[in-house]
This record gives sequence, structure tokens and C-alpha cells, in this order.
Amino acid sequence: MIRRGTVASGLALVVASTTACGAIERVRGEGDTSGDFSISSTLDQVPATDLEEYTVRVADVDAATEAAGLERPDDPADKDATAQWLAPLTGVPAQDGYVPVPLHLPGLTVNSTRDLAAFDDLAGWSLVDVASYADIPETPGPFTYIAGDVDDDTLAHLPEVGDGVRTVGEGEDGDGDLSQSNAVQTTGAPVRMAQRDGQLAASDSTAAVKDWLTGPSEALTADPTVSSLAGALDEAGAISALMSVGHDFSANFLFVPVDAYGPLPHSEFDAVALGWSADDGEPVVTIAYHFADEAAANDSVESLRRVFEEGTDSRGARLSDSLALEEITAQGPVVTATLSTKTDRAHVDLISQLSKREAPFVHD
Repeated sequence: MIRRGTVASGLALVVASTTACGAIERVRGEGDTSGDFSISSTLDQVPATDLEEYTVRVADVDAATEAAGLERPDDPADKDATAQWLAPLTGVPAQDGYVPVPLHLPGLTVNSTRDLAAFDDLAGWSLVDVASYADIPETPGPFTYIAGDVDDDTLAHLPEVGDGVRTVGEGEDGDGDLSQSNAVQTTGAPVRMAQRDGQLAASDSTAAVKDWLTGPSEALTADPTVSSLAGALDEAGAISALMSVGHDFSANFLFVPVDAYGPLPHSEFDAVALGWSADDGEPVVTIAYHFADEAAANDSVESLRRVFEEGTDSRGARLSDSLALEEITAQGPVVTATLSTKTDRAHVDLISQLSKREAPFVHD
């Protein structure tokens, strides 16, 4: 397995769409095996899910590392170097503030950040080998896809449980035993893995990994909601993204008086995608909302504009104190807002605002 000591040299600055503040240059990345990174092409590698509500995390690690001015370590056992690289990327502020493009690591690897070497010893790879990734963390059937420095030897040390499918741990799918918990098997359940062409898939489902190995019979992007959100993020040049699909975004869901938020869009949206890129080292945020149809999206542009210009969170803090709306447009069933930041951590705070269903992630 080849270790990468620095960020891939194929990174480039790409000029994205013109906004009210002029042309925004966004750092884009190039994966090891699949050419130019895009949200859509990465999610093409994730099998469709039967879950009605789920989260999607996807990122170009190379481009995010470049945007932050960090250096990828080449030894997972070097804890100081890996911490200096990963901590800022995952939301820990450095001396000069937060990095412009935060990462939401695949669930499989989240607990490995304190000891990448232990994960590497068991799995044959670690986060230092990952160029890009996508994952759905929810159970049943969490699924992780990575592209990076993996080859025929990466998983060769693991026992095979099916044609090309290998395993960390013994037992049936999902059969957890906490006494067997380790850096890879955090619940004790076996983790199935397979690799092809510099890419790797992992899940607690043998069938899901086998399906991926032969090419997903149906990709996540077969869902028009996911596909349209991914397309909006790609058009904006996003290199890291967090999607929330199928959840309830109604303000009434939280039992908070609607008027506590200020103006809210009247039409329901059923999915939201947060995307991040960088403009000359500064964060650029894209928020894409998926509505029932084109008419609902068009009708919601002005109400969402008012949310960003006049709205507040549930504590009364004005969104416009931390975020500046640069552009908002509708295309098909999706409304896309482009924002710059006024505070050091505004682009990071949006993550918790989405999780808590704060404005701008609620409708009335």
C-alpha cells in the first residue's frame, strides 16, 4: 500500500458561478482514480438505501486539506502529525481560527482519529490513505465508500467471507459482541470490506459490499432528491457536504413558536444539503433545499431570502449577523443559497443548526 505524504498535486482552483460579490474561486480536488471529484460521481458509488430518513456525508479530503493549508501525514502511527492534520479538519479551531472546509468523517472511522495506527493494523488502511469518501451512517446497513491509496494488497490479510468480500471480525452480519470491540468494530459486530480499482467499500452488510463490488445495482443518486441536491452542490463547487434527507423540517416539530424564528418559508422542503468550499482561504457555504416541485421552489426563493436577511434562531440571534447572502436561485425543485461568513465560526455553527432544526433549516 502506497502512503501519501502530501496533498495530491492535481488540486486546482476552479472559477465557479458569479455572485453579487464577483467571481468566487473554489478549491476543487482530484481523486486518485476517478478524475475530478464531484459530489454526484462520489455518491454514484454508494448503493441506494431503504431508509426513509438518513444522512449523507461526502468530501474531497485532498481539496479540504489544501484549502486549510495543512499537510497530510504519511505515517498513521505519528499521533502528533495526524492530530495536527485531522483536528482542524474536523472542527477543532487552530490558532488562526477554523478551517474553511470542515469534514464530517465516515462513521466507520470517527473513533479511529485518536489512534489511526490501531485502525490501520486491523483494516489495512486508515484515514491517511483516503482521498475522498461518502457514507450513510444510520443503521441498519451503514455504508462507507472511499477512494484513495488502496490496492490488491490492502485487504489481503483479512479472511474472505464471499467472493471478494473480506471481514474484520467473525460472526453473522450485525451480530455484535462488545467483548470483541476494537478500533474498527466499535460495536463488536464484524465489518465487511472489499476493494476495486483504488476504491474501497465497508459495511456491516455482506450483501451491500458484494453489490458495490460488482457495481451498485442501484446507486444513491437514483433518488431524484439526492441527485438534484448533489447537482446543486456540484454547480457551486462544494468539496465537503452534509445532507439530511427525508427528515421533518417543520418548526412545529420542535414545539417552538413559529414567530420565534422570524420569517419562515411556507412551503415544505423534505431534504437539505450543506456544502462547503473555499474562496482565497475564506469559507463559502452553499445550502440547497429540496421542495415538492418546481413551483414550490420558485415560490420559496423570496421567503428564504427574508430568512437570511431578517430571520433569527430560537435564541433571537439574527442570521445576518453571522452570514451574508450572496445569491439565491431556484432550479427545478431545488433552491440554492450561496453565503459568505461574517464570523470566524459561522460556517461551522451551521452544522449544529441543521442538527437542532434551527433557522435557516425550518419551514412553518
